[in-house]
Amino acid sequence: MGRRKSGGSSAGFGVLILLGGILALFGAAYRFAVENSAAIIAFLAVGSIVALLGFLIFSRKSKGQQLQSQFTSEPSATPISIERFASFSSTTRKAKATWILPGQQISIQNFQISDGLFYFGESVALDRSNASGQYAINGKLPVARGQSDTAGASMSYWPSYASITPQARRAFLEWMAGGRSNPSYGIGYVFLFFYGIEHRLFIDRDFQGVEPLVAEVERLLLIYGSNNSFNGYANSFLTFAKLAAGVSLGPPRFAVEGSGSNGIDAETRIYLGRRLAITNTFAAEDALLWVLALPDVYLRTPAVRCFDEFALLWALRFNQKYPKGFAVKVPTKTIDFRYRAASGAFEVEVPGEHEQYPDIAAVKTSTNVLVTLVQSCTEELEPFSRFVGRKPEARATMQAAILLPNDLLQDKSVGAFRSFGERIDAVIGTHGRASTTMREVIKMVGFDVPADGKVTSALGDQLGNILDRIDVAIEPDRRYGSGTPQLDDKVFLFKAAGGGPVDQDRPPYRSMKAQVEVSVLAAAADGEASSDELREVIAVIRAGVALTGVEQARLIAFAVTIFESPPKQARVLRRLTDRTVEEKQAIANAAIAAVGAGENVKQDEVRFLERLHKSLGLPSDGVYSGLHRTTKAPDEPVPITVEKRVSGIPIPKQTETAAIAAASVRIDAGRLAQVQKETQAVSDLLTQIFVEDAETATNSSPADLAVDSASAFWGLDEAHAELVEYLEIKVQITRQEFEERARYLKLLPDGAIEKINDWAFDRFDEPLLEDGEQVIMDARLRSRLAELREAAT
Repeated sequence: MGRRKSGGSSAGFGVLILLGGILALFGAAYRFAVENSAAIIAFLAVGSIVALLGFLIFSRKSKGQQLQSQFTSEPSATPISIERFASFSSTTRKAKATWILPGQQISIQNFQISDGLFYFGESVALDRSNASGQYAINGKLPVARGQSDTAGASMSYWPSYASITPQARRAFLEWMAGGRSNPSYGIGYVFLFFYGIEHRLFIDRDFQGVEPLVAEVERLLLIYGSNNSFNGYANSFLTFAKLAAGVSLGPPRFAVEGSGSNGIDAETRIYLGRRLAITNTFAAEDALLWVLALPDVYLRTPAVRCFDEFALLWALRFNQKYPKGFAVKVPTKTIDFRYRAASGAFEVEVPGEHEQYPDIAAVKTSTNVLVTLVQSCTEELEPFSRFVGRKPEARATMQAAILLPNDLLQDKSVGAFRSFGERIDAVIGTHGRASTTMREVIKMVGFDVPADGKVTSALGDQLGNILDRIDVAIEPDRRYGSGTPQLDDKVFLFKAAGGGPVDQDRPPYRSMKAQVEVSVLAAAADGEASSDELREVIAVIRAGVALTGVEQARLIAFAVTIFESPPKQARVLRRLTDRTVEEKQAIANAAIAAVGAGENVKQDEVRFLERLHKSLGLPSDGVYSGLHRTTKAPDEPVPITVEKRVSGIPIPKQTETAAIAAASVRIDAGRLAQVQKETQAVSDLLTQIFVEDAETATNSSPADLAVDSASAFWGLDEAHAELVEYLEIKVQITRQEFEERARYLKLLPDGAIEKINDWAFDRFDEPLLEDGEQVIMDARLRSRLAELREAAT
């Protein structure tokens, strides 16, 4: 009992301690509140304000979500997904809105709409449990009586008829009643109408009525297609509408301006899918179609501006790199199309034959090599593109065409080549040959006639290369050892495969060309060349059994042209000094044959032959013995009856002088002796007549030749070579400085310029110096001088 009493006393004491602690805590709290009352009141005020703001925001958000759920005014982030059309039936849905057909007139708020193709009512069903009032025209909703929002400024990105302002509804109804054609109304109204068309085809599955839907969308594209957003959605609708209705798509087009989407377009996927179902290799066109359809590939300006040329070059380079085609690993995944509505209200799967084809979008083969090929082809077209950008009207000219890659020029489908070939064909006719001037050829090509009247060797080579592409040869042709014809020089054109290329250094061709040049000079030595002499030259060419057919054709054409414009004698003779003895004799014989082909031989022709023999180092006696062999016998009467003399007045004997006069048009031994005598009497004068330069290689002293051989500029003596080197360093000096330098070297200034330019013509076919107030060295030929110096060392 005592124990129980003691326990009860302890419990009571513990309770007293607890109560005392609580009272002390409350007392401390009270003292804190009294001492800090101002801070506590401020904290409570701020907390109340924050709580109130949070409550208001939450309430507004809940109300907005409730309104969106009711009318679907703006689509949710994840639209309703209807996996297959067959998963539900339109007969089981209970839609409150009615589809209005074209021609069915409806009055909405005093607006008369008769073009149809929209839903009229409160909402449309998306499936068994979801409906939308986004694109159903609800006649019960208020419409503004005054001003309308024509621009659609008050509408959201995804407009809904149920939630737009009364002013926007009025504008929409105005646009609908006006035939849906006024471009001054905002694009939002076009989309609001378009949403209903999407629903009609892909949810209501009105495939029988697809034609008016497609036609209306195509019409809207013509009016509003400049809007990129509508353009993309509308074209996507047209593609999938055709697929859903079982209509085949047309062939895909190259995405020249870029794909403009996040994936490969449907047309390309189906086309390439069919290809992959047959083969695992792509040809050039298929590979280009694929790489340009990739969303991250964009063509640069040269390829866009010159796409036809780009496609030709792509095919050429692709076939060079992949002669057997580009191998692709065929994926197992097949094409799967899904249509996501522009309204954002639904997304459906589109069935069709495409489901059986491999999907190019799922191919794992790297396209990096194809992208690199696109870039390299683009870079090759940059010169052509820049020219076309500056002169678009000259795109089809040969002046533009020569800027294309060389191997692309072989493609005669290039427009400039077609038109140029037609102009050339009109000139050469059915015979395949014609004579004209260099000026006319330049005009036919479409080049600008040089303002200074000088046809450069570069221009001549360009013309030759262009003619090669259309299987036409030209003579004279600098590429094959001739000079560059100037504007008014005669040229000869003839058909020849690949432009009739020859090896100008092949001994038979080289030797015969020299014979032709010398023969023409011989025939023209008397101031005129006869047709008989030309025929003799051609006969010599045809008799050259070591020549090919193309070589003979070129030499004959060359002979025809230089007969009208013979080359300079001194220049031709200088080039003969390095020939073999056999070549020299053949050249001399050809010249004698050409002279002997005429009806009579003139003194000037004999003098030329003597000059030629001297230049070739042959005895001059060969001139007269050769002429004896080639000269026709005098055409005198041959007696065929016995002479019967009768008496009468005796006829005096014919004097030697009269006999020569009677046979003045023919050659005999007496006349040759007379010509030889006259030639010896005026040998000094003849030298001056035929020497066109101050110094020539043919009459140079042995000492001069030794200097020439040692010089880097072979053919110039030491003084002229030093003057060239001085100008090579200076590039351009005043005329006074040039004269002083020439006199220092003991040279006449004008003669020095003439000799140096003649030397340059022999080697470069162009003058080296330009004379005037300034003496200027041609900058393009400085590198050629360096090559000569390097070769000499």
